[in-house]
Amino acid sequence: MALETSPKSLAHEGHADVEPAEPVLSFVRPIIAFERSRRYAVRPLGLHYEPFASLVSLDVPGLNFVVVPPGLVFADYVYAVPERDVVELRLGEVADPSEVQTLAIVRRRDVPSPVVNLRAPIVINRKLGLASQVVLEDDCGFGFMVPVDAGSARWTAERTAERPTARAAGHRSEKGPSSCSS
Repeated sequence: MALETSPKSLAHEGHADVEPAEPVLSFVRPIIAFERSRRYAVRPLGLHYEPFASLVSLDVPGLNFVVVPPGLVFADYVYAVPERDVVELRLGEVADPSEVQTLAIVRRRDVPSPVVNLRAPIVINRKLGLASQVVLEDDCGFGFMVPVDAGSARWTAERTAERPTARAAGHRSEKGPSSCSS
């Protein structure tokens, strides 16, 4: 069930850690390995850190993820949302494509430079406040750990051993046999 995102609905629930007009994202399935939290808010990290933001748990104090819209970092990041996720997120009810948002989790610890998880993006139905971490199929050509400065979202057979060198882009919520697109 989606939580209402109006300021009134947040105020009556007494969430002291939620800003008055802040939409609450209700995850239809929890983020992998973080089953105790299903409610999150996206908060800016500040002007100096744009386009990065923080995905903050409203259920588990201190749990948050740095996220980025992958299309702003990788121009060649295009994928199809798997049918199961289209149904669970009720994306068929979205008339305006701007009501669907994609975020990728950024890992900063224990790595030489920040990396982005492109194989398991967070897909958000902004209209209904629903979200899910969508796991793309193995043949999608994206890595779980792609350096933010890699340039390309795609990993090809000849480039698996080398560091990618291309640029950045968006998402496509199409139905199809594969959850990836070329």
